[in-house]
Amino acid sequence: MSTVYIRIKWVPMKISELAKISGITASTIRFYEAKGLLPKIQRNINGYRHYSQASVQRLATIECAKRLGFRLADILNVLADSGVTEGLDHNKIVEQLDIRLLEAESLIKGLLAQRDEIVLFKQRLQESWQQGKCLAVDEILSADKR
Repeated sequence: MSTVYIRIKWVPMKISELAKISGITASTIRFYEAKGLLPKIQRNINGYRHYSQASVQRLATIECAKRLGFRLADILNVLADSGVTEGLDHNKIVEQLDIRLLEAESLIKGLLAQRDEIVLFKQRLQESWQQGKCLAVDEILSADKR
């Protein structure tokens, strides 16, 4: 089996082009750059920023992490050690994914408990109303302690 190498020509993009390709607004791109999620881009003589394909990849990585529920600080933590040539630290990514998974499972557990409490409270409320009564304060407070 032979390996095929494709040479990709580096074509600089202005921020509007990067926004169009990535689907991320120019103001968000500037925000990410200000927060350090995107490396500072050198400006040309005319003052325009020029981005590369690596910026498109970095933005895709950031958006994926956001969809998974990562905070910007967590994303920055993973991206901080990556350079132009090294890529991302795989161990750090797996570690962060494990942490986020535990957080998601905790949220799910909390939401399921809340759902059960809502169902129970709704039943108690409807039973009380069917009897022509409202729930008394002590009944509402006792529901809070369950």
